[in-house]
Amino acid sequence: MFSAIGHNHVGIVIAVKDNTITVQEGNLDGITNTFQDAKKDWQTKSYTLERLRSIYGGVVFANPK
Repeated sequence: MFSAIGHNHVGIVIAVKDNTITVQEGNLDGITNTFQDAKKDWQTKSYTLERLRSIYGGVVFANPK
């Protein structure tokens, strides 16, 4: 799990390989949606750690290893 600093956003880390993190996250349209609408926006995405941090202004991981 990760939490985006200051964005009220969380995601699930499903894989880490080298410097690439694959996450599942939803509600990416920046709108507070109903759960039904947010599920439509659910995606699996891969980022470098630097890119993930730059998108959200920083992230905190539940297990930082």
